[in-house]
Amino acid sequence: MIWKALGDGRRRLIVEALVTGPKQTGELVDLFPDIGRTGVLKHIDILTEGEIIHVRREGRIRWNYLNPEPIKSVCNSWVVKHIDGLKSSTNKLKKIAEQEK
Repeated sequence: MIWKALGDGRRRLIVEALVTGPKQTGELVDLFPDIGRTGVLKHIDILTEGEIIHVRREGRIRWNYLNPEPIKSVCNSWVVKHIDGLKSSTNKLKKIAEQEK
């Protein structure tokens, strides 16, 4: 679910906006005047399903909070493996280049 949640550019922009702290839904809606409130709420719902954000209601106000744990989990389990592979390939390429000198 995290890949679906982060697979859309607008949702990634919402996540980036929440890095600096919680935002009211209206503040997030203001970032996307082209899709309006309903469109932004659909993106927020997908991010909530992916547990990337948490929504807390205070009366009529909805506060949106970033939950970085799912993103950290993906980075720690999947991305790190690929980075290690890149490092290994880079080291091999360096050795080959140094041997040709």
